[in-house]
Amino acid sequence: MPIDPQTLPDYERDLLAALAYFLGRDPEAQARACLCMYLRQAEPRIMAQLRYYAHRLSAQTGKPMEAYDLLTMIAESPDEVSALLPDLGQVHDPNLPDVFS
Repeated sequence: MPIDPQTLPDYERDLLAALAYFLGRDPEAQARACLCMYLRQAEPRIMAQLRYYAHRLSAQTGKPMEAYDLLTMIAESPDEVSALLPDLGQVHDPNLPDVFS
């Protein structure tokens, strides 16, 4: 997935440029490294959400669903997950601008 550092807000772009400079990386490679680091640090929180919604799906369908099954399902067919959990909603309102879009 390409990451264009120029699409970041100014302050974050400047921080990323400084980090890339000191680590000897180009800003795009550093952006990928930062994203990976964030995801590894957030993994327990993300997996907790996956366990919760996998449990809800299991209760709703009567079929066992594990967190990693739901993770794969979200990665491969997010529309299917949305159809199974129509009341899930989103954290960010898609009608409002996102600073990272």
